[in-house]
Amino acid sequence: MKTSQKPQAPVHPEGMEILFFYPCPHCGRHVPQVNPVTPQLVGCDACGQSFPIVPIDERSLHYVRIMLANGRAAVDPDFL
Repeated sequence: MKTSQKPQAPVHPEGMEILFFYPCPHCGRHVPQVNPVTPQLVGCDACGQSFPIVPIDERSLHYVRIMLANGRAAVDPDFL
């Protein structure tokens, strides 16, 4: 016999990452990078070529995280 379960409450975010897209200069595919704060070589998963990327300012990422309370302030208010 099946026991009745309470409906599960939706889970709120407890963290966030920002995804940046860099166009591959060899094939044009948009290569996703999570919080790229240091200059580095990135490999394209489509053509396999590597290319250098311009890093993102870490203070800007910190600002966005603070403004969105690390994701918690971005929750749709209709679900609160």
